[in-house]
Amino acid sequence: MNRGLKITFITLLIVLLSIISFAGLFVQDTKFMKNLLPDYTFGMDLTGYRTVTVKVSDATNTVYYDKDGNEVDSEQEDGTSEEVPVNSEDILTKDNYLAVKKIVQARLNDAGISEYLVRLNESDGTMTVELPENDMTNTAAQLISSIGKFTIEDEDGNVLLDNSNLDEVQVGYNNASTSGTSVYMSFVFNKDSIEKLKEISNTYVSSTDDSGNTVEKKVSMKIDDTTLLETSFDEEISNGILPISLGTSSDSETLSSYIEQASNTAVLLNNGPLPITYTIDQNRYVKSDIEITDFLIPAIVLGAILLIAFIALIIKYKKLGLLGIISYIGYLALLLIIIRYTNLVITIEGIFGVLMSAILNYILLVYILHSIKNKEKDLTAYKHAYNKSMLSMVLVLFPILIIGIVLCFAGWLPIYSFGTIIFWGVLIMAIWNAFITRILFLSTIKENN
Repeated sequence: MNRGLKITFITLLIVLLSIISFAGLFVQDTKFMKNLLPDYTFGMDLTGYRTVTVKVSDATNTVYYDKDGNEVDSEQEDGTSEEVPVNSEDILTKDNYLAVKKIVQARLNDAGISEYLVRLNESDGTMTVELPENDMTNTAAQLISSIGKFTIEDEDGNVLLDNSNLDEVQVGYNNASTSGTSVYMSFVFNKDSIEKLKEISNTYVSSTDDSGNTVEKKVSMKIDDTTLLETSFDEEISNGILPISLGTSSDSETLSSYIEQASNTAVLLNNGPLPITYTIDQNRYVKSDIEITDFLIPAIVLGAILLIAFIALIIKYKKLGLLGIISYIGYLALLLIIIRYTNLVITIEGIFGVLMSAILNYILLVYILHSIKNKEKDLTAYKHAYNKSMLSMVLVLFPILIIGIVLCFAGWLPIYSFGTIIFWGVLIMAIWNAFITRILFLSTIKENN
Protein backbone atom coordinates (compact mmCIF):
# COMPACT_ATOMS: atom_id res chain seq x y z
CA MET A 1 0.00 0.00 0.00
CA ASN A 2 1.23 3.53 -0.79
CA ARG A 3 2.69 5.20 2.31
CA GLY A 4 0.29 8.13 1.97
CA LEU A 5 -2.65 5.75 1.81
CA LYS A 6 -1.37 3.94 4.90
CA ILE A 7 -1.27 7.16 6.91
CA THR A 8 -4.71 8.21 5.64
CA PHE A 9 -6.25 4.81 6.37
CA ILE A 10 -4.86 4.54 9.90
CA THR A 11 -5.76 8.16 10.66
CA LEU A 12 -9.35 7.61 9.55
CA LEU A 13 -9.45 4.40 11.61
CA ILE A 14 -8.26 6.29 14.69
CA VAL A 15 -10.77 9.09 14.07
CA LEU A 16 -13.58 6.52 13.86
CA LEU A 17 -12.32 4.78 17.01
CA SER A 18 -12.16 8.11 18.83
CA ILE A 19 -15.69 9.12 17.79
CA ILE A 20 -17.04 5.78 19.01
CA SER A 21 -15.12 6.01 22.29
CA PHE A 22 -15.69 9.65 23.20
CA ALA A 23 -19.13 10.23 21.63
CA GLY A 24 -20.66 6.73 21.45
CA LEU A 25 -22.06 4.42 18.80
CA PHE A 26 -25.79 5.11 18.47
CA VAL A 27 -28.41 3.15 16.55
CA GLN A 28 -32.17 3.59 16.22
CA ASP A 29 -34.10 1.61 18.85
CA THR A 30 -37.85 2.09 18.32
CA LYS A 31 -38.43 5.79 19.12
CA PHE A 32 -35.05 6.46 20.71
CA MET A 33 -31.37 6.30 19.88
CA LYS A 34 -29.47 3.63 21.77
CA ASN A 35 -25.75 3.65 22.51
CA LEU A 36 -24.26 0.23 21.75
CA LEU A 37 -21.34 0.92 24.07
CA PRO A 38 -21.92 -0.12 27.69
CA ASP A 39 -22.04 2.70 30.22
CA TYR A 40 -19.06 3.30 32.46
CA THR A 41 -19.37 1.62 35.85
CA PHE A 42 -18.32 3.93 38.67
CA GLY A 43 -17.46 2.98 42.22
CA MET A 44 -19.30 3.98 45.37
CA ASP A 45 -16.69 6.64 46.15
CA LEU A 46 -17.83 8.51 43.03
CA THR A 47 -21.57 7.79 42.83
CA GLY A 48 -22.63 7.39 46.45
CA TYR A 49 -23.92 4.22 48.03
CA ARG A 50 -26.81 2.55 49.85
CA THR A 51 -26.38 1.61 53.50
CA VAL A 52 -28.46 -1.38 54.56
CA THR A 53 -28.37 -2.24 58.25
CA VAL A 54 -29.95 -5.45 59.48
CA LYS A 55 -30.34 -6.52 63.07
CA VAL A 56 -31.30 -9.72 64.80
CA SER A 57 -35.09 -9.93 64.80
CA ASP A 58 -36.80 -9.64 68.18
CA ALA A 59 -40.14 -10.79 66.75
CA THR A 60 -42.13 -13.58 68.35
CA ASN A 61 -44.56 -16.23 67.18
CA THR A 62 -47.67 -17.14 69.11
CA VAL A 63 -47.74 -20.85 69.89
CA TYR A 64 -51.06 -22.43 70.96
CA TYR A 65 -51.54 -25.49 73.19
CA ASP A 66 -54.58 -27.57 74.00
CA LYS A 67 -55.63 -28.38 77.54
CA ASP A 68 -53.21 -31.30 77.62
CA GLY A 69 -50.25 -29.12 76.61
CA ASN A 70 -50.00 -30.36 73.05
CA GLU A 71 -49.15 -27.81 70.38
CA VAL A 72 -52.08 -27.01 68.05
CA ASP A 73 -52.64 -24.77 65.02
CA SER A 74 -55.12 -22.34 66.59
CA GLU A 75 -56.33 -21.09 69.93
CA GLN A 76 -58.34 -23.63 71.95
CA GLU A 77 -61.09 -22.82 74.42
CA ASP A 78 -59.41 -24.62 77.32
CA GLY A 79 -55.91 -24.21 75.93
CA THR A 80 -53.02 -21.83 76.54
CA SER A 81 -50.60 -19.85 74.43
CA GLU A 82 -47.18 -18.28 74.67
CA GLU A 83 -44.98 -15.91 72.67
CA VAL A 84 -41.87 -17.69 71.39
CA PRO A 85 -38.99 -15.62 69.95
CA VAL A 86 -38.15 -16.44 66.32
CA ASN A 87 -34.52 -16.45 67.47
CA SER A 88 -33.92 -18.57 70.53
CA GLU A 89 -31.12 -17.53 72.89
CA ASP A 90 -28.99 -20.59 72.11
CA ILE A 91 -28.55 -19.64 68.42
CA LEU A 92 -27.46 -16.04 69.11
CA THR A 93 -23.75 -16.83 69.11
CA LYS A 94 -20.65 -15.28 67.56
CA ASP A 95 -20.17 -18.34 65.35
CA ASN A 96 -23.66 -17.93 63.90
CA TYR A 97 -23.14 -14.20 63.38
CA LEU A 98 -19.96 -14.95 61.42
CA ALA A 99 -21.81 -17.65 59.47
CA VAL A 100 -24.47 -15.08 58.51
CA LYS A 101 -21.78 -12.68 57.26
CA LYS A 102 -20.17 -15.43 55.19
CA ILE A 103 -23.50 -16.45 53.61
CA VAL A 104 -24.40 -12.82 52.81
CA GLN A 105 -21.02 -12.26 51.14
CA ALA A 106 -21.46 -15.44 49.09
CA ARG A 107 -24.94 -14.32 47.99
CA LEU A 108 -23.70 -10.89 46.92
CA ASN A 109 -20.80 -12.42 45.00
CA ASP A 110 -23.06 -14.90 43.19
CA ALA A 111 -25.49 -12.09 42.34
CA GLY A 112 -22.70 -10.24 40.56
CA ILE A 113 -22.46 -7.40 43.09
CA SER A 114 -18.91 -6.32 42.34
CA GLU A 115 -18.53 -3.73 45.09
CA TYR A 116 -19.74 -3.91 48.67
CA LEU A 117 -18.52 -3.54 52.22
CA VAL A 118 -19.81 -5.65 55.11
CA ARG A 119 -19.38 -4.62 58.75
CA LEU A 120 -20.45 -7.00 61.51
CA ASN A 121 -20.91 -6.27 65.19
CA GLU A 122 -19.86 -9.63 66.62
CA SER A 123 -21.40 -8.90 70.03
CA ASP A 124 -25.03 -8.46 68.93
CA GLY A 125 -25.02 -9.64 65.27
CA THR A 126 -25.95 -6.26 63.77
CA MET A 127 -24.64 -6.08 60.21
CA THR A 128 -24.20 -3.02 57.99
CA VAL A 129 -23.66 -3.43 54.26
CA GLU A 130 -22.64 -0.64 51.89
CA LEU A 131 -23.79 -1.22 48.30
CA PRO A 132 -23.47 0.74 45.04
CA GLU A 133 -26.67 2.54 44.11
CA ASN A 134 -27.88 0.91 40.89
CA ASP A 135 -30.56 -1.41 39.49
CA MET A 136 -29.31 -4.28 41.66
CA THR A 137 -29.43 -2.45 45.00
CA ASN A 138 -32.97 -3.43 46.03
CA THR A 139 -32.30 -7.04 45.05
CA ALA A 140 -29.11 -7.00 47.10
CA ALA A 141 -31.03 -5.68 50.13
CA GLN A 142 -33.40 -8.65 49.87
CA LEU A 143 -30.49 -11.09 49.61
CA ILE A 144 -29.04 -9.61 52.78
CA SER A 145 -32.17 -9.89 54.92
CA SER A 146 -33.92 -13.01 53.53
CA ILE A 147 -33.49 -16.23 55.48
CA GLY A 148 -33.48 -18.51 52.42
CA LYS A 149 -35.50 -21.28 54.08
CA PHE A 150 -36.70 -23.83 51.52
CA THR A 151 -39.38 -26.44 52.22
CA ILE A 152 -41.68 -28.81 50.40
CA GLU A 153 -44.68 -29.46 52.65
CA ASP A 154 -47.79 -31.59 52.53
CA GLU A 155 -51.31 -30.20 52.98
CA ASP A 156 -51.04 -30.47 56.77
CA GLY A 157 -47.85 -28.39 56.85
CA ASN A 158 -45.51 -31.33 57.48
CA VAL A 159 -42.06 -30.73 55.97
CA LEU A 160 -41.18 -33.40 53.43
CA LEU A 161 -37.97 -31.86 52.06
CA ASP A 162 -35.92 -28.81 53.03
CA ASN A 163 -32.55 -27.08 52.43
CA SER A 164 -30.64 -30.06 53.77
CA ASN A 165 -32.01 -32.17 50.90
CA LEU A 166 -31.18 -29.61 48.21
CA ASP A 167 -27.93 -29.80 46.26
CA GLU A 168 -28.33 -26.76 44.00
CA VAL A 169 -30.80 -24.71 41.97
CA GLN A 170 -30.08 -24.19 38.28
CA VAL A 171 -31.63 -21.62 35.94
CA GLY A 172 -32.43 -22.68 32.38
CA TYR A 173 -34.00 -21.35 29.20
CA ASN A 174 -35.84 -23.07 26.41
CA ASN A 175 -36.30 -21.36 23.04
CA ALA A 176 -38.17 -24.21 21.40
CA SER A 177 -41.63 -22.85 22.17
CA THR A 178 -43.42 -21.00 19.38
CA SER A 179 -44.90 -18.63 21.97
CA GLY A 180 -41.50 -17.41 23.14
CA THR A 181 -38.74 -18.35 25.54
CA SER A 182 -39.46 -20.46 28.61
CA VAL A 183 -37.63 -19.77 31.85
CA TYR A 184 -37.41 -22.52 34.43
CA MET A 185 -35.57 -23.54 37.57
CA SER A 186 -34.24 -27.02 38.19
CA PHE A 187 -34.16 -28.01 41.85
CA VAL A 188 -31.40 -30.63 42.05
CA PHE A 189 -31.61 -32.77 45.18
CA ASN A 190 -28.66 -34.56 46.74
CA LYS A 191 -28.17 -38.28 46.23
CA ASP A 192 -29.54 -39.14 49.68
CA SER A 193 -32.85 -37.46 48.79
CA ILE A 194 -33.47 -38.91 45.33
CA GLU A 195 -35.56 -41.81 46.63
CA LYS A 196 -37.50 -39.48 48.93
CA LEU A 197 -38.40 -37.20 45.99
CA LYS A 198 -39.34 -40.26 43.94
CA GLU A 199 -41.66 -41.43 46.71
CA ILE A 200 -43.26 -37.97 46.99
CA SER A 201 -43.84 -37.79 43.24
CA ASN A 202 -45.65 -41.15 43.38
CA THR A 203 -47.70 -40.23 46.45
CA TYR A 204 -48.91 -36.71 45.75
CA VAL A 205 -50.80 -37.27 42.53
CA SER A 206 -54.28 -36.86 41.08
CA SER A 207 -56.54 -39.88 41.43
CA THR A 208 -60.20 -40.84 41.12
CA ASP A 209 -62.23 -42.06 44.09
CA ASP A 210 -64.97 -44.70 44.06
CA SER A 211 -67.56 -42.04 43.09
CA GLY A 212 -65.55 -40.95 40.07
CA ASN A 213 -64.48 -37.66 41.64
CA THR A 214 -60.96 -36.37 41.10
CA VAL A 215 -58.90 -36.30 44.27
CA GLU A 216 -55.66 -34.32 44.30
CA LYS A 217 -52.97 -34.74 46.91
CA LYS A 218 -50.82 -31.64 46.66
CA VAL A 219 -47.54 -30.40 48.07
CA SER A 220 -46.50 -26.80 48.58
CA MET A 221 -43.06 -25.49 47.66
CA LYS A 222 -42.20 -22.60 49.97
CA ILE A 223 -39.37 -20.11 50.37
CA ASP A 224 -39.31 -18.30 53.71
CA ASP A 225 -42.85 -19.57 54.35
CA THR A 226 -44.10 -17.90 51.16
CA THR A 227 -45.70 -20.39 48.78
CA LEU A 228 -43.90 -20.51 45.46
CA LEU A 229 -45.98 -23.32 44.02
CA GLU A 230 -48.76 -25.76 44.90
CA THR A 231 -48.87 -28.85 42.75
CA SER A 232 -49.47 -32.54 42.37
CA PHE A 233 -47.23 -34.71 40.21
CA ASP A 234 -48.12 -36.05 36.77
CA GLU A 235 -45.20 -38.45 36.57
CA GLU A 236 -42.56 -40.08 38.68
CA ILE A 237 -39.36 -38.12 39.30
CA SER A 238 -36.58 -40.64 39.53
CA ASN A 239 -33.51 -38.54 38.68
CA GLY A 240 -33.68 -36.19 41.67
CA ILE A 241 -34.32 -33.08 39.55
CA LEU A 242 -37.54 -31.14 39.99
CA PRO A 243 -38.11 -28.61 37.15
CA ILE A 244 -40.32 -25.61 37.84
CA SER A 245 -41.42 -23.32 35.01
CA LEU A 246 -41.69 -19.62 35.81
CA GLY A 247 -43.35 -18.71 32.55
CA THR A 248 -43.02 -18.30 28.80
CA SER A 249 -42.95 -15.00 26.95
CA SER A 250 -41.69 -13.32 23.81
CA ASP A 251 -41.76 -9.91 25.51
CA SER A 252 -38.25 -8.92 26.54
CA GLU A 253 -39.36 -7.05 29.67
CA THR A 254 -41.50 -9.93 30.93
CA LEU A 255 -38.75 -12.40 30.09
CA SER A 256 -36.22 -10.31 32.02
CA SER A 257 -38.48 -10.36 35.09
CA TYR A 258 -38.70 -14.17 34.91
CA ILE A 259 -34.94 -14.48 34.58
CA GLU A 260 -34.35 -12.05 37.45
CA GLN A 261 -36.76 -13.95 39.72
CA ALA A 262 -35.17 -17.29 38.86
CA SER A 263 -31.61 -16.00 39.28
CA ASN A 264 -32.33 -14.36 42.63
CA THR A 265 -34.01 -17.52 43.92
CA ALA A 266 -31.02 -19.61 42.81
CA VAL A 267 -28.58 -17.24 44.55
CA LEU A 268 -30.66 -17.33 47.73
CA LEU A 269 -30.94 -21.12 47.92
CA ASN A 270 -27.52 -22.13 46.59
CA ASN A 271 -25.77 -20.51 49.55
CA GLY A 272 -27.93 -22.03 52.28
CA PRO A 273 -30.31 -20.44 54.81
CA LEU A 274 -29.28 -17.91 57.45
CA PRO A 275 -29.07 -19.57 60.88
CA ILE A 276 -30.62 -16.44 62.41
CA THR A 277 -33.67 -14.41 61.42
CA TYR A 278 -32.84 -10.79 60.62
CA THR A 279 -34.89 -7.70 59.96
CA ILE A 280 -33.95 -4.54 58.06
CA ASP A 281 -33.31 -1.72 60.51
CA GLN A 282 -32.06 0.94 58.09
CA ASN A 283 -32.02 1.36 54.32
CA ARG A 284 -30.78 4.75 53.17
CA TYR A 285 -28.80 6.40 50.40
CA VAL A 286 -25.52 8.13 51.27
CA LYS A 287 -24.44 10.79 48.79
CA SER A 288 -20.83 10.80 47.61
CA ASP A 289 -18.60 13.52 49.04
CA ILE A 290 -17.22 14.03 45.54
CA GLU A 291 -19.19 16.25 43.16
CA ILE A 292 -18.80 16.46 39.40
CA THR A 293 -17.70 20.08 39.87
CA ASP A 294 -14.76 18.80 41.93
CA PHE A 295 -13.33 17.32 38.72
CA LEU A 296 -13.81 20.48 36.66
CA ILE A 297 -10.64 22.38 37.62
CA PRO A 298 -8.37 19.27 37.57
CA ALA A 299 -9.82 18.34 34.16
CA ILE A 300 -9.13 21.83 32.79
CA VAL A 301 -5.58 21.75 34.15
CA LEU A 302 -4.91 18.29 32.72
CA GLY A 303 -6.40 19.32 29.39
CA ALA A 304 -4.13 22.37 29.27
CA ILE A 305 -1.07 20.27 30.15
CA LEU A 306 -1.97 17.74 27.45
CA LEU A 307 -2.43 20.51 24.87
CA ILE A 308 0.96 22.00 25.75
CA ALA A 309 2.52 18.52 25.51
CA PHE A 310 0.96 18.03 22.06
CA ILE A 311 2.21 21.41 20.86
CA ALA A 312 5.71 20.56 22.12
CA LEU A 313 5.67 17.34 20.08
CA ILE A 314 4.70 19.18 16.90
CA ILE A 315 7.32 21.91 17.43
CA LYS A 316 10.13 19.47 18.12
CA TYR A 317 9.25 16.56 15.82
CA LYS A 318 7.00 18.26 13.23
CA LYS A 319 5.22 15.66 11.06
CA LEU A 320 6.29 12.76 13.25
CA GLY A 321 5.02 14.68 16.28
CA LEU A 322 1.62 15.16 14.63
CA LEU A 323 1.40 11.46 13.77
CA GLY A 324 2.43 10.66 17.33
CA ILE A 325 -0.47 12.76 18.64
CA ILE A 326 -2.89 10.93 16.34
CA SER A 327 -1.58 7.60 17.60
CA TYR A 328 -1.78 8.78 21.22
CA ILE A 329 -5.44 9.79 20.88
CA GLY A 330 -6.23 6.41 19.30
CA TYR A 331 -4.57 4.63 22.23
CA LEU A 332 -6.67 6.53 24.78
CA ALA A 333 -9.85 5.86 22.78
CA LEU A 334 -9.15 2.12 22.66
CA LEU A 335 -8.31 1.98 26.37
CA LEU A 336 -11.60 3.65 27.30
CA ILE A 337 -13.56 1.27 25.07
CA ILE A 338 -11.86 -1.73 26.73
CA ILE A 339 -12.74 -0.31 30.17
CA ARG A 340 -16.39 -0.09 29.11
CA TYR A 341 -16.64 -3.54 27.56
CA THR A 342 -14.89 -5.30 30.44
CA ASN A 343 -17.30 -3.60 32.90
CA LEU A 344 -14.42 -2.38 35.05
CA VAL A 345 -15.55 -0.51 38.14
CA ILE A 346 -13.90 2.91 38.04
CA THR A 347 -12.94 4.24 41.45
CA ILE A 348 -10.78 7.27 42.26
CA GLU A 349 -7.81 4.89 42.23
CA GLY A 350 -8.98 3.63 38.83
CA ILE A 351 -8.94 7.19 37.48
CA PHE A 352 -5.32 7.45 38.64
CA GLY A 353 -4.70 4.21 36.74
CA VAL A 354 -6.01 5.84 33.54
CA LEU A 355 -3.84 8.92 34.13
CA MET A 356 -0.78 6.76 34.82
CA SER A 357 -1.38 4.79 31.61
CA ALA A 358 -1.74 8.03 29.64
CA ILE A 359 1.50 9.41 31.11
CA LEU A 360 3.40 6.17 30.43
CA ASN A 361 2.20 6.13 26.83
CA TYR A 362 3.33 9.75 26.34
CA ILE A 363 6.76 8.93 27.77
CA LEU A 364 7.02 5.92 25.45
CA LEU A 365 5.98 8.06 22.48
CA VAL A 366 8.61 10.72 23.24
CA TYR A 367 11.26 8.06 23.72
CA ILE A 368 10.45 6.50 20.35
CA LEU A 369 10.45 9.89 18.60
CA HIS A 370 13.78 10.80 20.15
CA SER A 371 15.26 7.46 19.05
CA ILE A 372 14.19 7.74 15.39
CA LYS A 373 14.82 11.46 14.97
CA ASN A 374 17.25 12.31 12.14
CA LYS A 375 17.16 8.74 10.79
CA GLU A 376 14.55 9.39 8.10
CA LYS A 377 17.09 8.90 5.30
CA ASP A 378 18.03 5.35 6.27
CA LEU A 379 15.09 2.93 6.48
CA THR A 380 17.19 0.16 8.05
CA ALA A 381 18.56 2.44 10.75
CA TYR A 382 15.07 3.85 11.24
CA LYS A 383 13.54 0.41 11.85
CA HIS A 384 16.44 -0.62 14.07
CA ALA A 385 16.08 2.49 16.23
CA TYR A 386 12.33 2.01 16.53
CA ASN A 387 12.61 -1.67 17.46
CA LYS A 388 15.39 -0.95 19.96
CA SER A 389 13.37 1.79 21.66
CA MET A 390 10.32 -0.49 21.85
CA LEU A 391 12.39 -3.30 23.36
CA SER A 392 13.84 -0.95 25.99
CA MET A 393 10.39 0.33 26.95
CA VAL A 394 8.90 -3.16 27.04
CA LEU A 395 11.56 -4.14 29.57
CA VAL A 396 10.45 -1.16 31.66
CA LEU A 397 6.72 -1.84 31.19
CA PHE A 398 6.92 -5.56 31.92
CA PRO A 399 7.34 -5.18 35.74
CA ILE A 400 4.46 -2.68 35.74
CA LEU A 401 2.34 -5.21 33.84
CA ILE A 402 3.18 -7.89 36.43
CA ILE A 403 2.25 -5.52 39.26
CA GLY A 404 -1.05 -4.83 37.50
CA ILE A 405 -1.77 -8.55 37.21
CA VAL A 406 -1.03 -9.08 40.92
CA LEU A 407 -3.31 -6.19 41.91
CA CYS A 408 -6.09 -7.69 39.76
CA PHE A 409 -6.44 -10.37 42.43
CA ALA A 410 -6.79 -7.87 45.28
CA GLY A 411 -9.93 -8.25 47.35
CA TRP A 412 -10.22 -4.51 47.91
CA LEU A 413 -12.00 -2.85 44.99
CA PRO A 414 -9.97 0.42 44.83
CA ILE A 415 -6.74 -1.56 44.44
CA TYR A 416 -8.41 -3.99 42.01
CA SER A 417 -9.71 -1.09 39.90
CA PHE A 418 -6.27 0.53 39.75
CA GLY A 419 -4.47 -2.74 39.01
CA THR A 420 -6.89 -3.88 36.30
CA ILE A 421 -6.77 -0.55 34.47
CA ILE A 422 -2.96 -0.53 34.68
CA PHE A 423 -2.90 -4.08 33.27
CA TRP A 424 -5.05 -3.16 30.27
CA GLY A 425 -3.30 0.18 29.86
CA VAL A 426 0.18 -1.34 29.64
CA LEU A 427 -0.91 -4.33 27.52
CA ILE A 428 -2.72 -2.14 24.97
CA MET A 429 0.18 0.32 25.04
CA ALA A 430 2.72 -2.32 24.03
CA ILE A 431 0.55 -3.80 21.27
CA TRP A 432 -0.67 -0.43 19.93
CA ASN A 433 2.80 1.08 19.65
CA ALA A 434 4.34 -2.12 18.28
CA PHE A 435 1.91 -2.09 15.35
CA ILE A 436 -0.20 1.04 14.78
CA THR A 437 2.34 3.68 15.83
CA ARG A 438 5.12 1.79 14.05
CA ILE A 439 3.17 1.68 10.78
CA LEU A 440 2.38 5.40 11.05
CA PHE A 441 6.00 6.39 11.62
CA LEU A 442 7.52 4.01 9.06
CA SER A 443 5.05 5.25 6.46
CA THR A 444 6.86 8.60 6.45
CA ILE A 445 9.98 6.99 4.97
CA LYS A 446 10.28 6.77 1.21
CA GLU A 447 10.45 3.22 -0.13
CA ASN A 448 13.74 3.86 -1.99
CA ASN A 449 15.54 4.55 1.23
